[in-house]
Amino acid sequence: MNIRAIKFMLLGIAALLVCIYIQGEPGIKLYGNEFFIGLFGVILVLVGFFLKNDKA
Repeated sequence: MNIRAIKFMLLGIAALLVCIYIQGEPGIKLYGNEFFIGLFGVILVLVGFFLKNDKA
């Protein structure tokens, strides 16, 4: 794995953690848009998982 793939995966995991935190916090009202933040995180993790190494 290259460093760019790991950065994408860590950013996706961070988005998933933010999504989980937002759902449990009563003071933050996003009216169901947490799902899209979580979906964005899952997509970033999958993109990072399937990135190819640029150097041969």
